Amino acid sequence: MTIGTVYTGFGFWNVYAWMMFFALGALIVLCIRSTGRSDYEKGTYQDEVFYGGNPVPQNGQDLAVPASSSYWGFTKAIASFYNLLVGVHTGILSDYMGLLIATAAVISILILL
Repeated sequence: MTIGTVYTGFGFWNVYAWMMFFALGALIVLCIRSTGRSDYEKGTYQDEVFYGGNPVPQNGQDLAVPASSSYWGFTKAIASFYNLLVGVHTGILSDYMGLLIATAAVISILILL
């Protein structure tokens, strides 16, 4: 028995290997975080919600941002894939069920191979 290795009925795992894995992950996260902007100041206009350049309403009920505005950058970034999905979208339930059954069939065939 090696120090740090735990044997179970299903195999073994090494505690030190997992600790190294999480330490490496934490190091990568810290490296990515360090590339952020250093000029952020809490409590200034930088904390304000971006509402299309307009002042944010004080009453939360008046705050209504359509999804097309909220996800504008996301849909622009994946525009080709998004346009393909919009073209496939018919609104008819039987079309979606057919796609679901076809997808399940392909996955089942791939699992059996």
